[in-house]
Amino acid sequence: MSILVLSDTHGLVREVQDVVGRHPAEMIFHCGDFCVDKNREPFSGMQLVRGNCDFATDVPEERKTSWNGLTIYQTHGHLYGVKRSLLQLHYRAEEVGANIALFGHSHFPVCTVERGILFLNPGSLQLPRGFDVPTYVVIDKTDETSEGIMLNVIFYDHKGQIVGERGGNFTVRR
Repeated sequence: MSILVLSDTHGLVREVQDVVGRHPAEMIFHCGDFCVDKNREPFSGMQLVRGNCDFATDVPEERKTSWNGLTIYQTHGHLYGVKRSLLQLHYRAEEVGANIALFGHSHFPVCTVERGILFLNPGSLQLPRGFDVPTYVVIDKTDETSEGIMLNVIFYDHKGQIVGERGGNFTVRR
């Protein structure tokens, strides 16, 4: 099964419902700036973190989740300066023992592995910056060996078409 990752939807509801309906996933992660009532469908069924534009103080600013043998660290990114560098986020991901770090804030899709940790920003479904189309991500665990855990990361545009210049196959630490 897969996980679905969104961020920076800034009040979109119908478009988010379309994405959720298009990609049945075991878990759905939203990396903040959802900007709607967290109890509203489909947000009520998501793993949410609070972004700098969200006002729900009962939504955490960070979250650590175990899924399918992976440790996923999730934050919006504004507290870690992700628009300038991933260094602070890297330190935090190391600190919590994550092998995936999900974040948003910059509205720019990122997918890179550093020292065995996958750093992934799904981009923005509402307002992409520095990229031509709104994006979101689906992650599948494809294999696990003594060397690491293999993941397939697919970026999609807002219409559900694969964005080939992002994503790929990655190995993260166990």
